[in-house]
Amino acid sequence: MTFTEVRNEVVLNLEKHIGCPVVPSEQIAHQSEFPYCYYSVLAPRISDHAFGLHEVVEKPDGFIAIRSEPVKATMSFTFCSQDHDVDGGFVYGDDEALSLAEKGNGFFLLNAHCLRTDRGDIVVHQVGAVSNRSGFVVVDTIRRYGFDVQLSYIRTDEMPTETIEKAHFIGNPS
Repeated sequence: MTFTEVRNEVVLNLEKHIGCPVVPSEQIAHQSEFPYCYYSVLAPRISDHAFGLHEVVEKPDGFIAIRSEPVKATMSFTFCSQDHDVDGGFVYGDDEALSLAEKGNGFFLLNAHCLRTDRGDIVVHQVGAVSNRSGFVVVDTIRRYGFDVQLSYIRTDEMPTETIEKAHFIGNPS
């Protein structure tokens, strides 16, 4: 499994759980409507490279070498809102952002503790505490709360390779 596959699965499931967009941070795009969550990838592959499973697999078009190892990745999630009117009332951005952050935090502590995919499992290794990440923007304040999550998964790398099916010795084979 690659980090991109892990990230996509985590973001998709978190978005379904909290009911608002989960978008990459620092992207060149219009800001989403409130509320929303943005994520940052702090470390996509944390590995000590001490363990790796190596194998060669035959495919219809040749052989591939596969190396798999357990790795961790750290992602940061920030939930954003701002005071705004809605049909039937007024929403305090601070309350909404905090509520979403707590709901997202609970998702990783309970629902997403182990996400099963076709390519392997994604296991939550550590979930940080929800903390205030608000920032002042010209006239108003965007209310932000967030936390970091460390995930574990099996990273798999593949590349084409060749095999020797029959060795021929010249001279004494010993």
